[in-house]
Amino acid sequence: MSAASPDHRLVEVAIARPRMVLWGALVLTLVLGALMAFVEVDTDPENMLPADHPVRVRNAEVRDTFGAHDLIVVGVVADDIRTPEALGAVDQLARATAGIDGVLGDEVVWFGAVTGGEVDVGDQGAVDATVAAVADDPVVGPNVLSEDGTTAAVFVPLVDKGVAVDVDDAIGELVADDPVLAGFEVHVAGLPLAEEAFGTEMFIQMGVFAPLAGALIFVLMLVFFRRLVLVLAAMAVAMLSVIWTMGLLIGTGNTLHIMSSMIPIFLMPIAILDSIHVLSEFFDRYPHHLDRAETLRVVYGELYKPLAYTSITTGVAFASLAVAPIPPVRTFGAFVALGVAVAWLGTIVVIPAVVMRMSENRLAAALEGRPESKGRVLAGGLRALGRVAVRRRVPVVIGFGVLALAAVPAITAIEVNDNPVNWFKPSSEIRQATVALNDRLPGTFGANLIVTADEPEGLLDPGVIATVEALQGGWAELEVVGSSAAWVQLDRLDDTDPVTGSLIDEARQQANVRLQLSDGDNQAMRTVVDRTDELLAAQPLPEGVTVEWAGETYLNLVWQDEMVTGMLEAFVSTLLVVLVLMAVLFRSLRWALLSVAPVVWTVLVVFGLIGVIGKDYDMPIAVLSTLVLGIGVDFAIHFVQRFRELDAELGDRRTAVRAFFEEPARALTRNALVIAIGFTPLFLASLTPYLVVGAFLSSIILLSWLATLLLLPAVVAGRGAPDLEEGEPAQPGRRPPEPVPTGRR
Repeated sequence: MSAASPDHRLVEVAIARPRMVLWGALVLTLVLGALMAFVEVDTDPENMLPADHPVRVRNAEVRDTFGAHDLIVVGVVADDIRTPEALGAVDQLARATAGIDGVLGDEVVWFGAVTGGEVDVGDQGAVDATVAAVADDPVVGPNVLSEDGTTAAVFVPLVDKGVAVDVDDAIGELVADDPVLAGFEVHVAGLPLAEEAFGTEMFIQMGVFAPLAGALIFVLMLVFFRRLVLVLAAMAVAMLSVIWTMGLLIGTGNTLHIMSSMIPIFLMPIAILDSIHVLSEFFDRYPHHLDRAETLRVVYGELYKPLAYTSITTGVAFASLAVAPIPPVRTFGAFVALGVAVAWLGTIVVIPAVVMRMSENRLAAALEGRPESKGRVLAGGLRALGRVAVRRRVPVVIGFGVLALAAVPAITAIEVNDNPVNWFKPSSEIRQATVALNDRLPGTFGANLIVTADEPEGLLDPGVIATVEALQGGWAELEVVGSSAAWVQLDRLDDTDPVTGSLIDEARQQANVRLQLSDGDNQAMRTVVDRTDELLAAQPLPEGVTVEWAGETYLNLVWQDEMVTGMLEAFVSTLLVVLVLMAVLFRSLRWALLSVAPVVWTVLVVFGLIGVIGKDYDMPIAVLSTLVLGIGVDFAIHFVQRFRELDAELGDRRTAVRAFFEEPARALTRNALVIAIGFTPLFLASLTPYLVVGAFLSSIILLSWLATLLLLPAVVAGRGAPDLEEGEPAQPGRRPPEPVPTGRR
C-alpha cells in the first residue's frame, strides 16, 4: 500500500499521526455524547404517520368533535361483583380515579354513568336495581358490567396518553389502600398504557441488554485475540459509532422513538464486523513482519476495498429506508447509514492509530510465534469445511437450492400482523391484564366508524338509520367485536347528555359509531373493516352519506401496513441497487450475482423459518429484513474480493481457495461467532421485539456465514477445483496494491 494512494491516505494519516487521530476522536465523542443529554422520548404510535396523514387528521377531529380521548380500562374481577361490598368498592375507585392528575374526571365512565352519577348500592335490593338499569342501557351497559356478573369496568379518559403509566401507578396505590379491592383481581389495560409502558421498559431493557451484549462481545474478542488494548480499540470503534450517531440524531432535534432506540443494536454488529476483519488479519500477519506500520499497510492493502464495499452496500441498504412512508423508519434508516459511515471511518483511522501507540517490543513479544497452525481447532475445522465445499460441491449446491425452494411455501403462509400489547411477553402484567379483561368484557381495544352526511339532519334519514342498524347486526356476528354503540340506539337525542354528545353532533351531520374489540391485532381490525365493506355493499348508505374509519386500533393497522409494505418495497429495490453496485465495483455481473446469492438464500431461509413457526411479519421482523442485506452481503463481498485477489496473485483456483480457507475464513468465522454469540443476552429480554432481534440477528449471522463458506466456494470451484488435501496450507505473500479484476471466473 502506498502513502500516495488517495484510497489509503486516511490509513497513512493514522499511522503517521496516531496521537492527533485519537485526541480528535475523543474530543468529538465527548461533544456529540453531551448532546445526548437533550434527549426527548416519543412512544406515540400516531407519530409513525406524518402529521398530515388522513387518519391522524381524522383522529384529531374525532377527539375535538366527540371528546374521544385516549382511555385505559380498570377491571375488577370477583366471583360475583353484584354485591353491595363489591360495587361499593368499584364506585369509590371510580370516583377516586377521577381525581388523579392526568385524568379527565368528568368523563370517567363506570356503572354510575347509567344512573347519572347517583349510585345506591347500600343493600342487595339496591344493587339488583342498579344492575337491572345497567343491563337496560344498550350503549354503556355492556361495557361496564359483564354479562356473567364477574367483572365491573371503569373507563378512564386521559388528558394525554403520555400520563398512562403514572395514572396506572396511582390506581395501583388506590387499590392497595382499599381492603375490599385488595381481595379481588384488579387489572388495568388499554393501548395507551401498553404503548407508554413499552416506551419506559424499552429504555430499561436497552440500558441492561445493550451493555450486556457489548460486554459479552468484548469477552469473546478477548478470547480470540488475547490483547486487551487492541480489543478495546475495536470496542471503542463500536462505541464511538453509537455515540456519534445518537448524538447527531438527538442534536439535530429528532426525538428518540421506538425505532431509533434500536440504532445501537444494529450499529454494534456492523462496527464490530469491520474491526474483527482488521484485527484478525493483523494478528495473523504481524508475526511474519514484526513491524506495526508494515503489517498495517499489508492488512489495509488487502482489506481496504472489501471494507469500503461492505460499508457502501450496508449504508445503501439502510439509506433505502428513506423512501419508506413512516417518518421514524426514515429517520432510523438515515442515521444507521450515517453510523455505518462512522464505523468505517473508525475502522480506517482509530484502529491503526491505537496500534501505532503501542510499544513495538511489547506487541512483538505478545504476538510473535502466534500464527495459527493446522492443529488449531478453528483452523483445522475451516479447512475441513473447505474440503466439504469443494469435494461435495454438487450436493452442497443442490442442498442449498432445496432449502431455498422448501422455504417458499412457508413464506407464503406468513401473515402481516402486529399488536403493541404483544410486544410484551405473555407472562407480563400488561399482557395478562389485557387477556383477562378481553375475556370478560366486550373489549379494551377501541375503533370508530365516522358517518358523515352532506347536509344537516342528514343522519336522521331512515335509510341511514337502517344501514347503521344493519352494520351493528353484522358486527355482532364477529367474535372480535364485543359491542358497538351508535346514536340510533338512543331513545332520544339530548345534547345535554354526554352520551349523546359522544355519538352525534348537534347538527346531526356527523356521528361516531364506537366499537369495542376484544383483540387489538391488525388482522382483527382488518376483519372488521372487510366485513363492514361487505355489509355496506349489500345495504349501501343513501347518497351524500359516507363513512371513514378512525381510532387507535385502526391507526395501528394503517401505519403497520404502510411500514411493512414500504419495507418490502425498500428491500426489493435495495437488493437491486446492491446488485448494481456490486456489478460496478467488481466490474462483473457474474461476480455481483454471486455476491448477493448468500443474501437471497438467507432471506428465503430466515423468512421460511418465520412462516414455519407461525411468527407474524411485524415491526421487528420488517426492520430485520434490512439487516439481512447489510450483514449478509458483508461476508459475501469479503469472499469475492479476497478470492479474486488470491486468484489473480496465485494463478489458479486450487491455491486461491486453499488460501482463502486460512486467514480470510478465520476472520469471517470470528466475526460470525462474536456477533452471533454476543447478542444472545437479548434472548432474556422481557420485550418481544428485542428477543426477536436477538434470535434472528444470530440466525442471520450464522446463515450468512454458512452460505458464504459453503455455497460460494462450491459455486466458484467448478472443474479442476482444489481438493484441499491435508498438508501445509497455502500462505500467499503480500498482495499487489491494485489487484487486476477478472471476469473470466
